[in-house]
Amino acid sequence: MSHRFRLPFFIAASVFIAFLVHGFPESSKKKASTADEVTLAQWAQDLDFLVTELPKKHKNLFHNISETEFQTQIKELKTQLPSMALDEILVGLMRIIASVGDSHTTLGYRPQQALPLMLYWFKDGIAILNTTAEYKGILYGKITAIGGKPIEDIIDSLATIIPHENEAQVKNMIPNLLTDTLILHGMKLIPSQNTATLTVLTTSGTTVTLDMKPLSFSSKPEWLVDTSDESDAPLYLKNRRLFYWYEILPDSQTLFFKYNSCKNIKGEPFSDFVKTLFDTADAEKVRRIVIDLRHNGGGNSGIFAPFLEELKKRPKFLKKGSLYVLIGRRTFSSAILNAIDLKKQTPAIFLGEPTGGKPNHYGEVQMFRLPQSGLPVTYSVKYFRVIDDDPDSLMPDILIEPRISEYLKKLDPVLNFVLGKRNPF
Repeated sequence: MSHRFRLPFFIAASVFIAFLVHGFPESSKKKASTADEVTLAQWAQDLDFLVTELPKKHKNLFHNISETEFQTQIKELKTQLPSMALDEILVGLMRIIASVGDSHTTLGYRPQQALPLMLYWFKDGIAILNTTAEYKGILYGKITAIGGKPIEDIIDSLATIIPHENEAQVKNMIPNLLTDTLILHGMKLIPSQNTATLTVLTTSGTTVTLDMKPLSFSSKPEWLVDTSDESDAPLYLKNRRLFYWYEILPDSQTLFFKYNSCKNIKGEPFSDFVKTLFDTADAEKVRRIVIDLRHNGGGNSGIFAPFLEELKKRPKFLKKGSLYVLIGRRTFSSAILNAIDLKKQTPAIFLGEPTGGKPNHYGEVQMFRLPQSGLPVTYSVKYFRVIDDDPDSLMPDILIEPRISEYLKKLDPVLNFVLGKRNPF
């Protein structure tokens, strides 16, 4: 049996997701309506604003780079403006803000087009999970080069513009950036925004090279794979529009609890959901709870408190082997704080991948817009120190990295490990 609270929430990775997307402000006499209408003088004004305001607003902007280094980067970009195209300016701004070393301090922009690809970085490579009929020959293949450059070099370049504190965050964001031709061109990784040359190792073992054209975000491509059909998907890929839900696995007396977002639901609060969850666990004589945080990007960490309260009332779940927590590269921000609470207050066993966020981190995000371009800049106003040491990620007790072969066979190697199922590999 399963129980789920429905919300219009989409958590699946998509070609049309940038790492931070905000709308531009309405046009006015003082602000350009889109970034491509901003003059060089206006970009210079935005840089002057950024170098003054971001240090004042951020909790501790210079925890990773020096003030001198930050100012020098701004000055150099400002000097280079006359010789730069729009995409190069955007990349320059992204690189400066990424150098802060805070995953919550970011530059947002609205991309207009992207390659028709849905990608995921598996243990054995960056695989193509969806594309259009024109490129069906590369479906499920692995990208080995873009523009003739090895994928490893492309990754190293793109990592410099990703706000991150660990490699897991880079691993999470790279697939999105690989489809963004504006960014790829702005970094001089491809010669044109209107085409990209891909080299792909296909499922048949052959290597093919092809030119791919980006599609406008306003278009509605016919994808080869229907991702809306979840009927035979593994549990971790089901109900991706839901903030939280659970399902009883009767054969193993396990309750699988998928926690996708640290957000409350008006009219259906998390506290009510928790009561129903534990009432069901008691009635069904559940002997094991699995908490899946692998797709939880955060929200309000305090919402999780009722779950911990109810959990502590049931000693049978506070024994080794009765409580498991699944984490990964998309576990971020408040979800990490919840994971830390579980680690401190319970004997839970953690499985999966390192978290995308850092346990001790800057957060509680605020936002301002650059006055001329209207581009949004997010920044942190609080530092969360939740553990004594300072690792880059919350590490699982048991590291399990998914492979493309497991994905295609609709297997979940992490949950299968908990349930004692052996994958056929």
